[in-house]
Amino acid sequence: MKEEKATFVINVLYRNASTWQGNLHWLEGDKESAFRSEIELLSLMGSAMDLTKAKKRDSD
Repeated sequence: MKEEKATFVINVLYRNASTWQGNLHWLEGDKESAFRSEIELLSLMGSAMDLTKAKKRDSD
């Protein structure tokens, strides 16, 4: 099974309360989202990967 990949540009604007805040740009999906913590950042990246996998399944 081929591993799915995605490319992200992460722009950390601030570090506040021991966490990051910034913007995430998903290049393949051409979408940008703001995040307020590392956990939210990872969640956004996970959602993008789920969409990538769903598109791959739909095209097969």
